[in-house]
Amino acid sequence: VDNKSYKLRLSVRNTIGLEKQLGKNPIGIFGKGDEIPTITTMVQILYASLQTYQHGITLDDAYDIFEKWLEEGHSMTDFLAVIIDVYKTSGILKADSKTEEKN
Repeated sequence: VDNKSYKLRLSVRNTIGLEKQLGKNPIGIFGKGDEIPTITTMVQILYASLQTYQHGITLDDAYDIFEKWLEEGHSMTDFLAVIIDVYKTSGILKADSKTEEKN
């Protein structure tokens, strides 16, 4: 985003904090597979996943990063793939063999 790379991962600590913010398990944001998370939820996930490797990033920074993501031509639904990748990298969802090879 904006010619910067960000490494995203949810640590156990950040996952628990995210659960508290969301009021549910992070997988619950998809409902029964028929829900799209709110923008608020997407930014909360982005913020929580930035904390592991980008120390000092604030919630306002996460809003700005998400805004730039959208300005670069991505859609909010494009961010769902990012969330899935973060969940796989973090062990929340089972990673496929291609993802496991990259890590």
